[in-house]
Amino acid sequence: MRSNYKRIGDFIELVDERNNNLEIDTLLGLSIDKVFIPSVANTVGTNMKRYKIIRKNQFACSIMQVRRDKKMPVALLKELDEAIISQAYPVFQVKDENELLPDYLMMWMSRSEFDRHACFLAVGGVRGSLEWEDFLDMELPVPSIEKQREIVAEYNAVVNRIQLNERLNQKLEETAQTIYRQWFEEFEFPIPKELAAEMGNPKLEGKPYKSSGGEMVFNEELDKEIPKGWVVKKINEVANLKYGKMLSSSLFTETGYPVYSGYGVRGYYTDYMYEEPQILVLCRGVSGTGEVRLSPKYSYITNLSIVVEINESQVAKGFYYYYLKNDNLRKLDSGSAQSQITIGDLSNYYTLIPAKSIQDRFNIHAKSIYNFKITFSNSTKTFQSFEKILLSKISKIKINTEAKEIL
Repeated sequence: MRSNYKRIGDFIELVDERNNNLEIDTLLGLSIDKVFIPSVANTVGTNMKRYKIIRKNQFACSIMQVRRDKKMPVALLKELDEAIISQAYPVFQVKDENELLPDYLMMWMSRSEFDRHACFLAVGGVRGSLEWEDFLDMELPVPSIEKQREIVAEYNAVVNRIQLNERLNQKLEETAQTIYRQWFEEFEFPIPKELAAEMGNPKLEGKPYKSSGGEMVFNEELDKEIPKGWVVKKINEVANLKYGKMLSSSLFTETGYPVYSGYGVRGYYTDYMYEEPQILVLCRGVSGTGEVRLSPKYSYITNLSIVVEINESQVAKGFYYYYLKNDNLRKLDSGSAQSQITIGDLSNYYTLIPAKSIQDRFNIHAKSIYNFKITFSNSTKTFQSFEKILLSKISKIKINTEAKEIL
């Protein structure tokens, strides 16, 4: 054992409390990202008495397939007082919180170095499970409880800011979606001055279109009424569709331009395809096909997405992004063994094209919201860097064994 390090097993104990009285029905799953998530398991016909109860400040973990996942999924319950979880997960708790804080232990287990060590210890072939005794023998530095509180407080301040940014971005997206639905699904966009004049009543300017008597006409392609003067066109009439390009992971670099698949950034490259964000339709993959994303600026797009290069004289990017995002493009999937949407599938799909002036007005809102989201996302990246630094600092703790303080 390294000097000043102690076994995790000296501080924790297993808990095996079952849902015998069926008093708890909040079922959680465990994510590889080390957080609890609402379970999507089909529990019809399942004996819920077998499920384990997990309470606030208790942990659940998975020691299966650690080598395959290159992580040990483990999470600390903080948001709920109690829940139930699969009996396959060991549930454990800190024996004495005056010696070791659960939050401090969770910080230690959140480190990439912890996962690498767990992966090294895992046995049993490619999937590689971690033996419980080997987990207990893993070590961590344990400073005084006062110092632990100080470290946790500093870390939580950073994590809380990250979570705040994520909530703000979610609120911004909800605002954009609300405006979109009001304008282009309920057709209650504010009547512009020139349209109010055409309607023969200048006082209608700024009033919601449909509820103010705006004329609607039936469209056969969409099988619904749309505002008079709006048209319906196939996607290939207003956009050029291209597959992204295949790029070998051997060409990835540690820094550079993001390689974006639509499912996320896969790495970085020395070149980019587009300076500005592009509308992408996920066209291949085991899940999410038909989802619509915006690529980052200066990015390289992989062949898991179709790039929708719009003709901006006909459609505004902000409008068309939200239109496609709110449409059900997954129904275009023509795959069998694997989900797939082809350019041919997408080309002849009918889409609504509102009056350009209405699109442009919406685009002002969409651009403003997008810019705010980018600001918060950049701030989040900065705080995530701080988070990694704080986690890495734990391993460098030096403890005066007599004074029990960090030097």
